[in-house]
This record gives sequence, structure tokens and C-alpha cells, in this order.
Amino acid sequence: MTTLITIRPPEGDPYDLAIEDTGFVEPDDRVTSHIETGHLWALPGLADAHAHLTMTSSNDIVGLSDETMRENIPVTAWAHVERGVLLILDKGANTDVSLVSLDHDADLRPYVEVAGAMIHPADGYMEGYGVEVEPEDLVEHLRTKAATRGGWVKIVGDWPRRGLGPVTNYPVDTLTEAVEIVHDAGARVAVHTMARAASDAVAAGVDSIEHGPFLTEEDIRALAVRGGAWVPTIGNQKYWIDALGPDSSGGRLFSAGLDQMSENLPLAEELGLTVLAGSDLAIAHGEIATEAVLLREHGLSDRAATIATSTAAFDYVGREASLTAGNTADVVFFADNPYVDVTVLDRPEMIIRRGRIIE
Repeated sequence: MTTLITIRPPEGDPYDLAIEDTGFVEPDDRVTSHIETGHLWALPGLADAHAHLTMTSSNDIVGLSDETMRENIPVTAWAHVERGVLLILDKGANTDVSLVSLDHDADLRPYVEVAGAMIHPADGYMEGYGVEVEPEDLVEHLRTKAATRGGWVKIVGDWPRRGLGPVTNYPVDTLTEAVEIVHDAGARVAVHTMARAASDAVAAGVDSIEHGPFLTEEDIRALAVRGGAWVPTIGNQKYWIDALGPDSSGGRLFSAGLDQMSENLPLAEELGLTVLAGSDLAIAHGEIATEAVLLREHGLSDRAATIATSTAAFDYVGREASLTAGNTADVVFFADNPYVDVTVLDRPEMIIRRGRIIE
């Protein structure tokens, strides 16, 4: 069966396209049915660039078994699909079991790229989570043990120590060599930084800054020039302000970071830096549209916030997401133009994944 639809992009003229099996084809005399979509606006799918499919919420971080993580993946993956999120960048887990998501039925999950166990030194992240690797061992660990099959390696760049505040986990020369090793393996490096380690991570050549409230103007310019990415996770930072208390040292740090982000996001849009939306468990699986609104509230235009939550992620990882013949039939329709009002991303009218309407 071949089905005719109309694609109305946020910019440009509407055009007709047909769906046959799991792909888009040019409309011709094979068309046997028609879905009326000309009154709707189309995107190739939403994207969550900082998800953790092995966990259902932040409460799962400590003590989660590999078996439970495997059980979570089908549930959390489907939660994304049924809200129109068709690409996930999973930024790591307690163990390499996160890579199981790559083997899950493609009809029942988004496209996935994934990091394995998160890497940090002793006292450099939540106790008992991920794999502890001291600075002197980082390069060899990445050369021989770190999983890169999912396309990403996740390193924790800084973490608070009692009485010291945020401390950088790895010196910039070590991190630079580590990035080279990962790149040689054909994968990308994402670095968690909530404090001042962001500049070291940028200098080391990492691909994506996760959180990054204290990126400097020079960092943003450097990332933009080399084609890096920034995933601000604003919802996550607001979550921690509430959890720690706004008057705590941590709460004050996160609040200062959000203020800095409100200055940095317009600059990032001006310079063409790839900004991506990420939920990081502070926002429920599938509800990345919430982060899109927060990106707008903190300085991006509706257009840029929509792109950050959709096409920018597909483009960044090199995954073809064009709504044209020859590509997989993935498309999400909205009642209004999200480039004009990003809040519409929370209300998809129709989702088609691999040629099938998602009910």
C-alpha cells in the first residue's frame, strides 16, 4: 500500500510525498490511500540529546541492577516514540548495559546513539555509579576497556568535594589525549560539567558539553568554529536548585549558572553553535518539549529552540532526517508552526515512525 501525505515544513512551500512500507517515495500511480496533513506543520521528529534510557527517574541513579536497566529500556524508549521523539543520544549509565538499547526492536524505539558506563575518578561523581578511573589511567582505559560501539564516551569533568566546592576531575592535557583516543576509535566524547571545567573540556577538543552553565564567550566561539555541541539541560539545573534549596551553596551555584546561560544562549544562536535539548531525567521520558520551552525562556528564539529539539540533533550526528523520497518515513505533525510558537511541540497531532502511524 502506498499512502499520500502533504509535508508543510516550518519554512518553505508544502509538497506531496508518499509512504510505502517503511520509507518515503515519490507520489505516482501506485498511491492507494491519502492522509490529510496539508493543514499541519511537519518535522522529521523530535530529539532528546541527553537521555538515560536505563533509568526511569533521578531516583534510579543509585543501586540499579543491570537486569532492571534492561527492563527499563523498552519502556522508556517507547515513551519517547509516542511523544514524537525519534532520536535519542543516551549519555551513559552505571554500566555498559546501556548499549542494549542499540539491539532493541527498531520499530519500538527511536534512533539511538549511546555512551556506556560513565567515567570519573574516585570521589569525582556519585558514589558507586559508573566506573572509577583515575587521571593517570584514563587514556589506557579508553584505549582498552571503554565501550565505543554506541558512538559516545561520557566523562565527568567536575564534581563538588566537601569543603572545596566543584573540583576538576581530569587535567586538560590528559583529557586532550583521551579525546584523541576516542576519536581514533570513531566515537565522540561528551563531558559533564556544572562548574568551571567547561573551558578545559572545550580546550581538550570534546564534542559535546553537557550542562555547561559556566561556558565563557571564548568557549562558545571555539565550540561553534569547530562544530561542537552544547546541551544545556536547563530543566535538570532547575531540578537541582529545588532539590538542594535555592539558598544552599549548590542552589546558588546552579542559579548563577542559569543566569549565565541566559546570556550565553542568545550568543550561541548568533554564532551558529549547535545547541541541543536534553532532558537528563529531570524531565520525564518523551517530554523533551518542556526543555524546548525552557530554552526559549532562557534566550533562544522559538525557531532556534525548535531546531535544538529536532533537526539540529539529527544533523549533528549525521543522520539523514530529510522529509524526501528515499529516506525512512519518519514525520511528526503539529497544528501550528513551531518556529513561531515552540510550545506546540508538546502537542503532536500525528506521529509516523517507519511508515506506521503511532496511536
